[in-house]
Amino acid sequence: MQDFISFGQWWIPSKPEVRIPGTLSFSSDRDARLELMGSFYDGSSVEKDITSDVILADQENLLKAGMKELEFIEPEEIIILGLIENNEEITLYKCSGRIANFDFVESTHTLVFYAKYILRKIHISNEESIKFKSIAIEYSYFREWVGKSGITPYIKKDDQVLIKSHPLENIYLTKINDLDISITCFQMFNQFENRYFGTAYYKINIEQKTYLTISNYDNKSLSECIDLFIHFRDFLSFAMSKPTSIISVEGKLDVPVPRYINKEEFQEQEIIILFGLGGNLSNSETKLSLHDMLFTFNDMEDRLGEIFTAWINNQEKYTPVFQLLMTTIYTPNLYINYGFINIIQALESYHSASDRFKDKGKYQKSEKYKDGIYKKLLEVIEDFARESVGEANGISDDFRAALKGKIKGLNQITLQTRLNQLIKNISDLLPSNFIGDVQDRELFASRASKTRNAWTHHDEKEKEKAAKGNELIQLFHTLTVILQVCLLRELNFTDDSIKKVISRNTNYQRQWRSPSN
Repeated sequence: MQDFISFGQWWIPSKPEVRIPGTLSFSSDRDARLELMGSFYDGSSVEKDITSDVILADQENLLKAGMKELEFIEPEEIIILGLIENNEEITLYKCSGRIANFDFVESTHTLVFYAKYILRKIHISNEESIKFKSIAIEYSYFREWVGKSGITPYIKKDDQVLIKSHPLENIYLTKINDLDISITCFQMFNQFENRYFGTAYYKINIEQKTYLTISNYDNKSLSECIDLFIHFRDFLSFAMSKPTSIISVEGKLDVPVPRYINKEEFQEQEIIILFGLGGNLSNSETKLSLHDMLFTFNDMEDRLGEIFTAWINNQEKYTPVFQLLMTTIYTPNLYINYGFINIIQALESYHSASDRFKDKGKYQKSEKYKDGIYKKLLEVIEDFARESVGEANGISDDFRAALKGKIKGLNQITLQTRLNQLIKNISDLLPSNFIGDVQDRELFASRASKTRNAWTHHDEKEKEKAAKGNELIQLFHTLTVILQVCLLRELNFTDDSIKKVISRNTNYQRQWRSPSN
């Protein structure tokens, strides 16, 4: 989605005669911004009764003078219409405004609106008409990830090159929330029909674009469709092991076309949809090859719909895991120690939430711990001497309360134990030489957990002993592989497919090794 700034004329559907000049600016990392040189409204403020229990000094003076407090308007407009350069029609959808600048002497102000969506090349005056039949989105490296092409070159004798081109059939994936999802391809050619007979050709372009397309037969809202696209963007970023960006979004809807008196027909129109999306890296900011990707479409083929559905269904259960992972992926320039902390905390959170470790997160069953050592420790803390002038070793009430809180969590296993359990649980899915033997894996878990504790608790002495430099990078990549295996299994990948994608994974090739090896 290309950033742009354009000057134009703007109005709201209820007052089409009031047209205000203003500048529309769009950047893919935030909502569109419309700055008006005037206002759609008669005034900039509204009267407000002073009813607060606490009367400020300036409000008290207003009351004495029999006046009311003024409050600047913060308008909400579902739709704002405009015409920008080249008379292009613009519909701004879901807008909220505020007073940006106010001149008390001249009683003039600047009104700014923020729009969630920009619909280009169309005017839609009411929300009920914003019903997209389908929406197609293009992601960076998506066509390479899908790996399907309808363009085939043939090299024959005498240096002849023939190019065969045929359109690909749509690949249906699944239905989610009454939205049908497919992979669609479109081929673009030079406009041969515009050439005169006998014209020499020096260049012919043939390009295939690949889209994820939603068919919206049940008139779901634009927001529901976009949410699904964002989920798929995150899924692709996980699959590619690098951030993927949104290149373009195009929607089709039926618009009325007047034909006869008191009668209109509808025809399909394709428009461009723009919306702000934090962290949406442009395609030029990251380079990616198939060798960098964790898995591709060819690794799952007809199971992509099922796997993507599992991705969405796991979002709530593993919310912290996905948030930490996505933050790390979408921040490629993140300092390695922060990336390391994100991934190891994601693994800790996964272990706590996964049903696979439901009865393994505590040293004892909760009731046994509560009725046993916890009860004894609580008695000791309760009976311990109070801090006073005559008691040198007594403790304060705050310290006593803090100790009571700490012993509640003493039954939770350590991070090192969690890592050992995770590795053991997925060992059959890892290459046989991953990290090393059992002793090496235990050393790895110890090294990773101690390094996390040193960075988290900011203990300078422990930081000196913690992993750094190349070893910290290796710990990061190794932990990432472990997290990837855990999530692939949650996405219902088969054991054989997990082994296949991990064995060729570049993170696996940069794994941590024991210094003794």
